[in-house]
Amino acid sequence: MERHFHEEFKGLREKLFQMGLLVEGAVEKSVQAFLSRKMELIEEVLEDEKLINQLEIEIDEKGHTLFALTQPVAIDLRLLTMILKINTDLERMGDHAVNIAEKSKYLISQSPLAPEFPIEPMAKAVQKMVRDTLDSFMNENVSLARKVLESDDMIDSYNDKIYMDVASLMEKDPQTVRRALSVLMIGRNLERIADLANNIAEDTIYLIQGKEVRHHFEGT
Repeated sequence: MERHFHEEFKGLREKLFQMGLLVEGAVEKSVQAFLSRKMELIEEVLEDEKLINQLEIEIDEKGHTLFALTQPVAIDLRLLTMILKINTDLERMGDHAVNIAEKSKYLISQSPLAPEFPIEPMAKAVQKMVRDTLDSFMNENVSLARKVLESDDMIDSYNDKIYMDVASLMEKDPQTVRRALSVLMIGRNLERIADLANNIAEDTIYLIQGKEVRHHFEGT
């Protein structure tokens, strides 16, 4: 029974990592759709969402089955609980990628806005956070999890710059309001993906070291 549990548990972690890679790819494609104005990338994001949602269901069902049918030891129980939580966080990241794709779809149908918004560097930083936070969990790497948390200020700076650029543009040209707000929403969705990556990094640190780092607090 114990061997069976660990085999099932290993498969669950692998599915979670697969889901994370799909999420990272969906974020990249949704932003590239905005940058390159390629409608086919939006369709790819929507297809990725179906796979992400399917994996979310499979992981959730398998995780709860393991809870019900086995008696995992304390550390496995904590890991299993965390896998189910990360599963939810990744699914929400996928939803945000779809939101970006939908805003991109509208923007592609309109004439381009003149200013250069820092969407691309922000998206690359967010994608790295997603990749690193998954690696930190899979490899139990606390230092990498902390690097993810340290990226938060940079993401906030990008988001603030987008807000200022959008506000300035709308003030100069009221006809750009809807398009400019769509760009702003793309930035907000990227920020939310970064927040979810932070959640996973914080949980990883707590799981491994027993230290609570939310709200900049660390337990002894």
